[in-house]
Amino acid sequence: MTTVLLHRIYKARKPGEILDIPDKEANGLATLGLGEILKEDQPAPKKAAKGSDAE
Repeated sequence: MTTVLLHRIYKARKPGEILDIPDKEANGLATLGLGEILKEDQPAPKKAAKGSDAE
């Protein structure tokens, strides 16, 4: 499933709504310019400890 932010009306849903739809349908909406696929936030990478604690 892919998260899509609508830019135009789609299936009686108003612009600005966020949909969780199948990948193929999401790609179709993005191709037609009806919506934008939202990237899922990736967790921030952990930084290596530096200083006196690093061993």
